[in-house]
Amino acid sequence: MHLETSSEGHRSSEIVTSPEGQDPGVSPDFKEERAELEWVLSHPEISRSTNLVRFLSFICNKYFNGETRDIREHAIAIEALGRKQSSFDSHVDPIVRVTARTLRKKLQTLYQTDGQAHKLQIVLPVGHYIPQFLQREDVDTEWTASVEAVSPEEPSLENAAGQNNLDLPVPHEAGNIEQTPAHTPHGFSLNPLTAWKLVAALAAVSVIFFVGFLLGRQTSRLPQIAKEGFKWGEPVWSDEFDGTAQQLPDPARWGYDVEDQAGIGPNERQVYCSPQAGHSKECDPRRPNAFLDGTGHLVLRAQKNPDGVWTLVRVTTKGLQNFQYGRIEARMKFPVGNGLWPSFIMAGANKDTVGWPASGSVDIAENVSVSPGSNGLGPSMIRSTMHGPRYFGSNGLWHDFKLPNGARVDDASFHTYGVIWSPGMIQFYVDDPANVYLVHDASDVPEGGAWVFDHPFYLMMNLAMGGDWAGNSDSTTPNPADMLVDYVRVYKIPPLPAPRIEWQSVPVKAGSSAASIVSLHASSYTGRVRLTCTTDVPTVPCSLAAAVLNFSDTLSLEDTLTLSTETFAEKGKVVASPGHYKVTITATTMSGAHSEITVPFEVKSSE
Repeated sequence: MHLETSSEGHRSSEIVTSPEGQDPGVSPDFKEERAELEWVLSHPEISRSTNLVRFLSFICNKYFNGETRDIREHAIAIEALGRKQSSFDSHVDPIVRVTARTLRKKLQTLYQTDGQAHKLQIVLPVGHYIPQFLQREDVDTEWTASVEAVSPEEPSLENAAGQNNLDLPVPHEAGNIEQTPAHTPHGFSLNPLTAWKLVAALAAVSVIFFVGFLLGRQTSRLPQIAKEGFKWGEPVWSDEFDGTAQQLPDPARWGYDVEDQAGIGPNERQVYCSPQAGHSKECDPRRPNAFLDGTGHLVLRAQKNPDGVWTLVRVTTKGLQNFQYGRIEARMKFPVGNGLWPSFIMAGANKDTVGWPASGSVDIAENVSVSPGSNGLGPSMIRSTMHGPRYFGSNGLWHDFKLPNGARVDDASFHTYGVIWSPGMIQFYVDDPANVYLVHDASDVPEGGAWVFDHPFYLMMNLAMGGDWAGNSDSTTPNPADMLVDYVRVYKIPPLPAPRIEWQSVPVKAGSSAASIVSLHASSYTGRVRLTCTTDVPTVPCSLAAAVLNFSDTLSLEDTLTLSTETFAEKGKVVASPGHYKVTITATTMSGAHSEITVPFEVKSSE
């Protein structure tokens, strides 16, 4: 996994210079540090979060390049987390501090479980965002020192929220609550020394609780996948490809798309074929590009005909079967070779009426080889990408996943690539639906874009050739090249009850922000739940530290909700007026069940 992302959306490496403080005549290669970073970025606990990957990649590349002075909150927000430079205000938007806290906890957990034997470990100290690569024996000392300090760069929750007091009201429970919350004492003052000691004590208690929690769980050096507590049942639609040799794909399930695919430039002669072949003289129905092999597989073949033209195939359920939500997967073996571009895709069924990318598309898995002049993936990596308005093509929401334990996309044992698709959220996995390596939800859409995945889609399997990314074929490219599909299956998400929500209402002063804890309590293990919030006034927006919470192996989780009283318009900053408002928090499960709570809060005068 490379560490930099270029403006075109493809990753590339850079020449590394010395970090500040080192001899400028020495050019360390950071080989061990880069290897450790790659392992961390590929671990499911980190790789499933786009923000964590971008945050850690950004600060480590700055460190490798000797640019630690540029590792600042504003730079991280704009360059790594996608905030808009013209409107980002760290006093209103705590995204960097929240992401740093989450990353710090993830790293600690990682090195107390799967990475406990690693001699070199990555530490993000409290106090700044400059990463440290420490020997294992030095890590405990660093973490102990970290919990004894609170940084001006990364303030405590009370200071980050613009509060100088602690508010402890009785939590509200899920439901449409309209009454004023019961009054409880708050507002007692803390001098700076007392506040510092309180924060340090709370941090120490948290560490003790965390260690006790780890000791109460079974851990090992290998990743332990949490299995969902619900059952998927039988597929509601599938094709097992159990026909005779040379049989064509079932026409009731699969059709053919013979149009040129956008983004794959015809750098060499190539054409998409169907069994009819009447559309192109290069296609030969006696040499089909899609057929069953008689042993339970669909073969999608790229082959060069006697005239030197590559004939290709793309099969689709378009016009035959659309899907909306569920678990969708295919067990496949991708071919490897220069110029080859195999993929498994979902495409918006309204493409012909609204056009692409407004219709949306999801590249569940795709692969290209590393060839001269291309920024390919290689045989051990897949890419998953979501395309929509303002984020499509090379600027789509993409993520690379490295198959573990030396596995390859062309393994004889095949790999399963799939998504769990639910309202406002798509989860990507490999080989096991519990092995989720990437989660995208509506909050990941960039400014000016739209989430366009809550409508019917159809499926495509494509074996393309050439283009700017895949590059041209050469003498090493296999001819023919076969993409094998063992099965395609679609499962319905079973009914999953929504969790109960509790929230502690907090006052906030006009011109500042306030953060508080949202507690969620599930009645069963329901997998991932999407959390959203809205207020009844546009001048007081709300935000959540985590938009998705995982109830696969726990029944209670917490999130941080921040209320801001400053917004930005064309004429500049807008400060909310003092008054009484309401916030609504909604939790939606993968089956679409939801719970919500509406609670009043007060914006006080800044005077």
